[in-house]
Amino acid sequence: MSLANLMTTSLNQYQSQLAQVEQKLTSGNNISQPSNDPVGVANLINVNASLSSYKQYAKNITDGQTVASLANASMTQAVSVVQKISSVLVQAGGPGVTQSNANGIASQLQGLEQSLLGVANTTYLGQAIFAGTSGSPLAYSTSSTGAVSYIGNTQQPTVAAAPNVELPTSITNPFGASSSGGGGIFGAINQAISDLKSGNIKTAAGTDLKAVQQQLSTLENQAAQAGVNDAQFQVMSNQVTGAVTQATNEVGSIQNVNTAKLATQYQQELNNYQVALYATSQLNQPTLAHYL
Repeated sequence: MSLANLMTTSLNQYQSQLAQVEQKLTSGNNISQPSNDPVGVANLINVNASLSSYKQYAKNITDGQTVASLANASMTQAVSVVQKISSVLVQAGGPGVTQSNANGIASQLQGLEQSLLGVANTTYLGQAIFAGTSGSPLAYSTSSTGAVSYIGNTQQPTVAAAPNVELPTSITNPFGASSSGGGGIFGAINQAISDLKSGNIKTAAGTDLKAVQQQLSTLENQAAQAGVNDAQFQVMSNQVTGAVTQATNEVGSIQNVNTAKLATQYQQELNNYQVALYATSQLNQPTLAHYL
């Protein structure tokens, strides 16, 4: 290759490099087309995939925490109602309680039980949050005899919060009713109401009260678990938010230009091009030998 051709090739290379730097400065992107930086494109694809995944996890966490917070608040409310039920039932053990008094206590218990049933059937977007994954609008139903049955399923609802991490959004059947009716806190309350109405006041104030208090202890444990579930979402939310921020920054570092650094590179490329242009022009200047 002649010196003139070599200089021309170099000039073209410098011109191409200068054009690439100009294009980056204009667009603000390091990668304008895949052929310019295949490795960078591969990295960008991988990081964007991670970013997309973590954004989906963040959405799952937001949705899941809404339900978990509602379940936590509902369980706290349920414990409060059952504590009132226990306090009312204690009155049956007082001195001089008549049947009329017992009927009045039973009436109070029935009202509180309906309040508890309303909490137990708390819904989100039309679905009972304590009915597992059934999607049912109710978790508990009441028969004509007053027995409360669980009508959800046994599967715990969860959301994907991170790779290989599933967080529970609620608790399945925390009130302990059976699918055939009876059992759990509602069974204990209904038994107390039945004994009060039928004149078994001592039984209501003794055995039945003890059963209600035992169920209250179980419900408090379930409420504590609901609180743990809610707290887990907050912890995971902070972690995933950090992962989204990191992935976003990585995308930016790959895709977006460093203006100050690129400006310096542009000046260097421009200098190289101008030197090469001058050298080539001097090489192509006609001499006296051209005219002899």
